[in-house]
Amino acid sequence: MRVLKGKTIVEIFDFDDIIKEFDLVIMDIGTGNGRFVYKNAKKNPNNFYIGIDPVSENMMEYASKSIKKPSKGGISNALYVVAAAEELPQELHHKADKIYINLPWGSLLEGVVKGTSVILNNIVNLAKPPEAHVEMWFTYNDLHEAGEISRRELPPLSIEYIKNTLSPIYQSCGIDIFEIDIVDNDDLKKFDTQWSKRLGFGRARDVFRIKAIIKK
Repeated sequence: MRVLKGKTIVEIFDFDDIIKEFDLVIMDIGTGNGRFVYKNAKKNPNNFYIGIDPVSENMMEYASKSIKKPSKGGISNALYVVAAAEELPQELHHKADKIYINLPWGSLLEGVVKGTSVILNNIVNLAKPPEAHVEMWFTYNDLHEAGEISRRELPPLSIEYIKNTLSPIYQSCGIDIFEIDIVDNDDLKKFDTQWSKRLGFGRARDVFRIKAIIKK
């Protein structure tokens, strides 16, 4: 499994030993710069946080912070994995107690809002038996993301679309959605990621949040 240690990509082979002493394992797919992982790992030292992103350069700042001495902000309960959502390492399978997908973009966003089987099955593969929780936040609209909507043929977002179209697709893959809501800009500001704060201080927009459970 390819992991970012500071600014260097290394292979690790002892993943099970690394996580065995922690209460929960939380994974953030499409972590971007990894701020969400770093901040939550600092707040919850008994849990282990894993940020997953295909672009190692995006994660370098917080990967570098995490390996510093504790007196300088270093932490021992976070890992940054270099991988795309379409090709997640087998070492991560059946390890996650909770999975986040926070404001995805590109192929990950397309997979989430269309219910692409590769993406959904890979999410399910991460889930630790007997059950794992999933939380996703996503947003786009014609005013700001018309190009991406057209290029990827993204469907119009609504509660009805998620409930009537997306939820059955998710359920067929083993992901049971139990809560769908819309959060506002103030909620985004509190979420404490670089992208969420940028959106939160921009024009008002609907951000859809899904909570789901995977039972094995």
